[in-house]
Amino acid sequence: MNNQELRQQINQKISTLSKEQLNSIWQFIESLNLPSQLPLPQGKTVLERMGGYPTTLLLGNEDLSYRDVRHKIIAEQIQKRHHLYFHSVFLSSILYYFTQFG
Repeated sequence: MNNQELRQQINQKISTLSKEQLNSIWQFIESLNLPSQLPLPQGKTVLERMGGYPTTLLLGNEDLSYRDVRHKIIAEQIQKRHHLYFHSVFLSSILYYFTQFG
């Protein structure tokens, strides 16, 4: 059912109501005190939900408006992170080996 059909049905139903029934319906609607415009929910923005601005990119020395520059900086950060991770895994495996078979 589309809006036009719905409006026609509502108009037909309203035309069958008496004046007393219409008045009581209007009084009920007016008693609800509905605001003309509902306020928007005040939640966090997308940026706030993601943790804010990426400070590592904001503190960069280069012009981050170029994709190649951003790609290079992000690639360097990922390489550093993986380098540290693999070194810690390597060192922990050596320590484990020496403690088990020392």
